[in-house]
Amino acid sequence: MKFNIEKNDLMQGLRMVEKITVQRGIQPVLANILIEAVDGRTLKFTSTDLDILIEGHIKANIQQEGSITLPAKKLLEIVSKLPDKTISFVLGDNNIVEITCGNSKFDVVGIDAAEFPTVLDEELLNSPDKIDVEIKPFLKAVKQTVFATASNESNNILSGVYCKIINGELEMAATDGNRLSRVIEKITTSEDKDVSVVIPSKTLNELVRLISDSEDKKFYVVVKKGQILFQLDDRVLLSRLLEGQYPKYQLLIPEKGDKHAIVDREELISAIDRASTMVNERTSIVKFTFSDNKLLLKADTSDVGSSMDLVEIEYKEEELIIAFNYKYVLEALKIMDSEKVRVDLSSALSATLFKPVNEENYICLVMPVQVR
Repeated sequence: MKFNIEKNDLMQGLRMVEKITVQRGIQPVLANILIEAVDGRTLKFTSTDLDILIEGHIKANIQQEGSITLPAKKLLEIVSKLPDKTISFVLGDNNIVEITCGNSKFDVVGIDAAEFPTVLDEELLNSPDKIDVEIKPFLKAVKQTVFATASNESNNILSGVYCKIINGELEMAATDGNRLSRVIEKITTSEDKDVSVVIPSKTLNELVRLISDSEDKKFYVVVKKGQILFQLDDRVLLSRLLEGQYPKYQLLIPEKGDKHAIVDREELISAIDRASTMVNERTSIVKFTFSDNKLLLKADTSDVGSSMDLVEIEYKEEELIIAFNYKYVLEALKIMDSEKVRVDLSSALSATLFKPVNEENYICLVMPVQVR
């Protein structure tokens, strides 16, 4: 294998794939990136942690085809320190790759490409069951839901985002048992196919990173054999899906609370941020008191002190005191882009809905905390 490539192009390819390499795995090759010189002008980069696989294509001047795996972290460190010039790679004996750029030369020990655990299935790449999806509304829906998943270390169904595409409508939902985020977006697809899957949150976070520079485009989606494939131009992401029955979250969403408030989003974020300075770090509880056009926020910790903050709001109902883990409320508010937020309430122990005033199809439900 022998090729030349510009530094910026090489950095682009490495950054596409290096994030999901496994630095301390059972298989040393998982810390490496598979580099394949596949024709006269294309380099293929692949990495995997066995749950997710990312493949990227970059233009290069290929003198001799071949393949090798090289350590991702060390390769990125080397390339980042080289000048903005053409870099040459030559694969020699014993899986050693000579990297030269100007007056700099490195010999990097790789692992044979045959030891790389998996590559993309051509049958999956060329599947007739692929549907095309607009990237912009999909990314927006991911960002509005993925934060509400359970920790991805738990590896259960709640560590993923439920995703359904049907009749030109995309619905996504996520819950960790304490909160629920749900969004519905209109999309256009060329195929009349339905999709209903639970995608790991780690996969969606990687996908956002991988395609966020292409919001004006579409990508292809294929669901097959417990896997989902996202394909865009020069990059592909393949991931396993989570198996199991996702909770019937629709039943958790109240029609409408019998009390509601309208709040300036930025003001509420700032007030919660200030009040939370004095929360008990074990419970993270802030008390919200809704009264006549005012919202009082209180937090206290017996051995530290207390805090109080007041926000002017629109609220005409009877006084209601309700407590939340402030982090759940704050994360929901920060993901919205509306100037005003509507808060639908029922009682101190009932689920509370937070939703942007200008967007009916997005809601975040937060369960209150019982305090004595």
